Amino acid sequence: MHLVTVVCIYDCIACHFFGDCHRVGNDYYIRLLQLLNTLRLTMVEELVMLDRSFYFIVVMWGPKYRNYFLEYCLPTLLAPGNLPALATKRPSRFLIATTLKDWRELCNTAIFREMQQYVEPVHIDIPPCPPDRSGCQHMNVGHQLACSMAYRDKAFGFVLTPDSMVSDGTLARLQELAHAGVELVVAAALRFGEEPFFDHLTAMGLIPSRKRSESATPLIISGQQMASAAVSSFHPETLSYEWDAPFLFATVPAAWWRVPGEDGIVLHSLSWAPLLLDYGAVSEHDTSTLEQWTIDGDYLYKNLGRSTKVYVVQDSDEMFLASWTPMAESASVFRPVRFFQTPFGKAIHRQLKLLQFCSSFYSDTFDPLRRKFFFLPVRWHGRPLNTSWSAVEKGATRTLLKSVTPSGKTANSLLFALRTMTWFMRLFVIAIEERSKVFQRIKLALSGDINSLNRLLLNLKFEAYSIVGIDLPAPTPEMQSSDADCPEA
Repeated sequence: MHLVTVVCIYDCIACHFFGDCHRVGNDYYIRLLQLLNTLRLTMVEELVMLDRSFYFIVVMWGPKYRNYFLEYCLPTLLAPGNLPALATKRPSRFLIATTLKDWRELCNTAIFREMQQYVEPVHIDIPPCPPDRSGCQHMNVGHQLACSMAYRDKAFGFVLTPDSMVSDGTLARLQELAHAGVELVVAAALRFGEEPFFDHLTAMGLIPSRKRSESATPLIISGQQMASAAVSSFHPETLSYEWDAPFLFATVPAAWWRVPGEDGIVLHSLSWAPLLLDYGAVSEHDTSTLEQWTIDGDYLYKNLGRSTKVYVVQDSDEMFLASWTPMAESASVFRPVRFFQTPFGKAIHRQLKLLQFCSSFYSDTFDPLRRKFFFLPVRWHGRPLNTSWSAVEKGATRTLLKSVTPSGKTANSLLFALRTMTWFMRLFVIAIEERSKVFQRIKLALSGDINSLNRLLLNLKFEAYSIVGIDLPAPTPEMQSSDADCPEA
């Protein structure tokens, strides 16, 4: 107890006279903090040590995402209720899948050295992303290696993206749930606009001007504070998921409603991020999703889809995960339809929305596990909850139940028409957003390239099946091998 007091007094005095500079590159200070962390864990009588480790997993490369990780993601993980609150009998690890160049840059920062007090960083070397492959698909290389390592060691996995932040207390709460036997913890994951999100946090005094990578100072942001900034900073894509918003898309991963007079929303989501994945509960690790899709696909369903010990985060006060995208990215795709803003258009939109959401809800994009969680309301709020929320939640549930229970030939016919319409809309969006890649693929196919031709035929077959509304038959080994060079197609 006395040694802990000495360390704390030393830190306070040093901070008072020298600011944070005494922490940067000071091996003596690091050793003291390591000792403090060890003593703190042994002194807290109510703290229950987990038998197994946490494995934090992140895949990244390049200065942009390296900067996101060092300035935002890692500083929030260093908040008192996160990495410093870890209590595992075996050392926890941070599995970082990146290039050797990026790894060296990470190791040269003060905040990375600060992280080493609590977890052991492990480098998983991955090659640079090929120019003809999307970043999302290339991340699968790192995810497959890191998740397989977590499965091998039967660890508790926490998969992060470098452009994300977690609220203070998230890891402390995850440890409680792990100790209670929970095997999977998921949180709703939607996109926020980078610029307004950080502007709000800065205005709240939560993001200091000094670079965290140099000062090694944590970002301490509560769930309520992060949610308050987030619900005022939706990316255009997320804005299109508001139920009454004048949009209509083939695939919709969420629906949300604002609570009148309150700083928050009621959310029903089909998009979930795994905050805790107990690989000790996975009998056989299935990585097939990472071969042709991304970890956001049905990876969780294939590995823990039958688990009855699943916990859904429904309140932003408990835990909050925020990820962001520049406002201009893909903004041109998510433009409101003017017709749906007219009185007559609003009436048409209400009916189309019901059918459109039904079609999306039962599509192959969303597995049974995601649909199972969908009707659990998630509350993101910047102020304490009150009685105003109940009416909105009940109304949202009634609307959504109505939207996913169509019956009769009329509904089926309308759904077929809607699928056809949204199919043309989706192809138009793809042709605009990925025009250079599309033209390149078509050119290769016309020139006689057998892989490109097979890929084109498979895509055409998929589109035909999607209009009819039935599943595409499983690809043959020949199809899989011909498509191996470009999983994103």
